This record gives sequence, structure tokens and C-alpha cells, in this order.
Amino acid sequence: MKDIDIKYKRKLWQIYRQPEFISNPRNLKCYEVLNDSWSVDMDDPVITLPERKLSYDFMMAEAAWMLEGRNDVESVSKFANSIKRFSDNGITFYGAYGPKIIDQWPYVLDALEKDKSTRQAVINIWRENPRSSLDVPCTLSLQFFLREASDELWLHTTATMRSNDVWLGTPYDTFNFSAISFYLCLLLNQRGIKCKLGKLIIQAGSRHLYETDAHKLDKVLISTHNENRIFSMNDLIHRYKNRPNSFIKSLKRAANFSFKKAEYKMRILHSG
Repeated sequence: MKDIDIKYKRKLWQIYRQPEFISNPRNLKCYEVLNDSWSVDMDDPVITLPERKLSYDFMMAEAAWMLEGRNDVESVSKFANSIKRFSDNGITFYGAYGPKIIDQWPYVLDALEKDKSTRQAVINIWRENPRSSLDVPCTLSLQFFLREASDELWLHTTATMRSNDVWLGTPYDTFNFSAISFYLCLLLNQRGIKCKLGKLIIQAGSRHLYETDAHKLDKVLISTHNENRIFSMNDLIHRYKNRPNSFIKSLKRAANFSFKKAEYKMRILHSG
């Protein structure tokens, strides 16, 4: 079984079976652990447990939507109609990450190029003094580190979240933040900074599971699915480094590809 699949099963079990608190936001019971850390290798950021029934169409589409800096409802909701309910006006999402990311790319790139050991390569996602909205961002910031190990330079990412739903959010956030980091890796390589994807840590103020989803866990927790690793994000750097926007196009192509399995989606990314 893939390392990320094993880790995800353990994290589900931890939140459900060993919660620190039982809380009731909006009168919805949930199992909760505070200040929780989730760490994965961004070289393989896709959970493939079939019992989880993830939408890989939406996973690819949302990553592309973010990297294009979009905030519109129409282009992403066709892959997950239910997310329309988080828009205040039915047209845009107040808390969309994409516009914030695109606006801060130049700063992050310059900071990492100027000082490869910097601790200041931070993208702010949070809205200061957020207004009342159905879409207050779950993510506070993304911080990027270039660090050397084994004679190679690695890009590590720390995502700090105020709130992370282990069932609904963690699988998609893991891929989204890895795809964002991959795109940054491409831009850095374009600038002559040869680096690879390293570790992603998603630090959540509250990582939780709603009781309404708890009954779905059993099939995932007892899964014996043993899919071999089928792709490497780092193997794609050479393919896309001279044309980063082609990576976004490949994500969109994968999202629209008729086959639903993650394996086929990732093969499209590998085909470039």
C-alpha cells in the first residue's frame, strides 16, 4: 500500500478514535484534534484508496483553477456542483485562493532567488477582518523553503490552516498545495534554481471529522487496496520547466478526461 494511503488511514483513525474534543460548530457534532500536523512527500501527493471515492476530476480542475488565479463559480462547480453553496452571490467565491496566490508569486520568487535560505517566502491567503461570508478561507498561509539535502535542493511547503476537514478537505488540499508547489518549482527552475519537490506539511489549528461523515470511515479503514506507485511529480519537472503553463493545461485536460481513476489522470500529466 502506498505511503500516503497508509498515512491517510491512520489520520482518519486518529481523528475519529482519539479526538481531543467533541465540538459543535453550527450545531454539527464533530471529532476534533487541535494543532494537528499532516506530512506527506509531494512527489506522490494523491490518495488512491477506492473506498474513499474521491473525485479526481474535481481534484485536477480545482488545482488548475487556483493556478489560473480564478475565483468564479461556473468554471469549477461543473466538477462539484455542491460547492456552489459556498458562494455569497452565485458568481464568485469570496475566499478563493487563486487571486491571492497569483498576486504574490513575484514576491515569493524574488525572495527565494535572493536568499535560498530565506524564511520570508510566504503567501498570505487569509483575509484580514473578513466580512460575513459563506466562504471564509480555511487556509491562512503558504510558506516555502529551499533547503539542501543529499547534494540536491528541495522545495518544502508548510500550509497553515485554521480549519481542515480530514474527510472532505485533506485529500484535495494535499494535492492542491503540492500542485501549487510544483508550479513554483517550475518557475524557480526557469530562473536557474534547480530544485525538486520535498515535503508538504499541513498544520491545522483544527483538524476534524463531522459525525455525518463518520459512518463512511469503516470501508476506508479496513481497505486492503495495494496500488503501486504509478507516478512521480519530480519526474515531471524536466518536462514542464520551460513551459509551466502547459502544466495547468494538462491539469485541465486530466479533469475533463472521461476515465475517473487517478492512474489515468496522472498519465495525462506525464504525457504533457
